[in-house]
Amino acid sequence: MKSLFRVAALSTIGVTLLGACQMAPLSYLNGNPDRPLPNHEYPVHIVSVDQTSYLTGPVQVAPGKHVITVQLSSSQSRAPSQKTLVLDVMPCTRYYITAKKDSIMESKWEPKVFDSENVGGCNVEDEIKKARSSSVIVATRS
Repeated sequence: MKSLFRVAALSTIGVTLLGACQMAPLSYLNGNPDRPLPNHEYPVHIVSVDQTSYLTGPVQVAPGKHVITVQLSSSQSRAPSQKTLVLDVMPCTRYYITAKKDSIMESKWEPKVFDSENVGGCNVEDEIKKARSSSVIVATRS
């Protein structure tokens, strides 16, 4: 009887987790673009989104405005290593964020959106419906 109860409980948890996966919108923030960067642009580590910390990326987020804290991946300068930017994330979009310097010798840098692209197989209307129907959509690790 106890094992039957355990199986039922685990099944319920599994279905709940799968339902949560279906509710997550398909928009991503990535600090390490998969293409060559122009001169004086560098990869970043996404430290947090809306004050929720992340150790690795890319980070999956819901559509809407987000405060993103990034850190220059390889900084040996005296400039602040973390900076923030506000980004209005669109559904079904992958954003590549980089650090922009005026020159390689410059210690000052600013975060910027290097590029964005549509997420394949993602339907914008469906993702907006999912975001509206769920009251608990936040940034998640992907």
